[in-house]
Amino acid sequence: MKKNLIIYGLLIIYFILNSFVIGPLNIDYYNELIHPFMWITLCAVAVFLSQDGSLRVKGEKDKTQSLIIALIIYIIVYFLLGLIFGFERTPYSKKWFNILKNLWSFGGIIFFQEFVRQALIKNEKKKAWNFILMTIIFCLINLNYSTIESHFTDLKEIFIYSSTTLIPSILESAIATYLVYIGGAKFSIIYRLFVTIPPFLVPIIPNLDWFATAIVGVTLPLAIYVYMNYVHVNKAERLSKRERRTYNPVVYVPVFAFIALLAGFVMGLFKYQPIAVLSGSMSPTFNRGDAVVVNKLTTREKGELKKGDIIQFVSGTKYVVHRIVDITNDAYGNKQFITKGDHNNAIDADKVALEDVKGKVSFVIPLIGYPSVWLSGAIS
Repeated sequence: MKKNLIIYGLLIIYFILNSFVIGPLNIDYYNELIHPFMWITLCAVAVFLSQDGSLRVKGEKDKTQSLIIALIIYIIVYFLLGLIFGFERTPYSKKWFNILKNLWSFGGIIFFQEFVRQALIKNEKKKAWNFILMTIIFCLINLNYSTIESHFTDLKEIFIYSSTTLIPSILESAIATYLVYIGGAKFSIIYRLFVTIPPFLVPIIPNLDWFATAIVGVTLPLAIYVYMNYVHVNKAERLSKRERRTYNPVVYVPVFAFIALLAGFVMGLFKYQPIAVLSGSMSPTFNRGDAVVVNKLTTREKGELKKGDIIQFVSGTKYVVHRIVDITNDAYGNKQFITKGDHNNAIDADKVALEDVKGKVSFVIPLIGYPSVWLSGAIS
């Protein structure tokens, strides 16, 4: 325990120096020389203080193959998402020297970090406090504090930051700790390299929105844990066939499939999309806190809309769901819709052009939109 306290103390000193003292100075070659040297020193001390011998890994070959296959599947799925959300260019140079420099600056740090993590586990392998403290400290160490102030301007930015960065960072640190526990530093290095390195090697990556980024960041470590825990139990634990069946990841496939379908439904990847009702302008047809399911329309279907249909359309920077009360044409003969909320006394000030129509309300789900209402109220 004393050895680990020394290592934790050094990690805390490093965290303070890197995040708030030396790092913000923007010293030349800091990422290429000074920062790696700090981790080399930490790694050397941690290895020296760790117990003699190495972590014993049962079924190491099978576990390694299973982890690599799972991560290859993740990479394939991740880039397939680009077919839905589009692609964007990576901000990193693709010149060979710069690629090698980035691989050293990021990949090298991962290598040394995971051997420090392995040393901590070797000293206190089965202590819960050690796992928790390790997860928290490495999460804090790997967060980027240079731009963190920009994410705390209002509750909306805090929520997005927590969903896309903070929670995924905690889960990544936790799964890295678990992987070291079942297979040593090699396992966590493989995992983190697969997740971190691709943007340095390829010219484009999927341009995910914040919601999709959050879903991927939360789902990946959980899926890896479920799968690798099953592999570990089958290779390392002496359990009966009945006990092993309870760890079979196949039983989680419907859960992850449901999560994926639900996320796609909420993100609007399908023909129909749920929209939370944030106002009472359409009462009593539907009320604040309900959710309407909108059928996204093609150009032809938009032209077939008629009086009495309830549509979702863009008005300025907002999305509005109101009823068509009349149909007219502009000066060029283009169809326009006059809309009105059922609860409002007057029609909407602006007419709705065909291109501003997004979809038509198909049906209403009572009360299910209240979480969005509460969140929107807290953010505003």
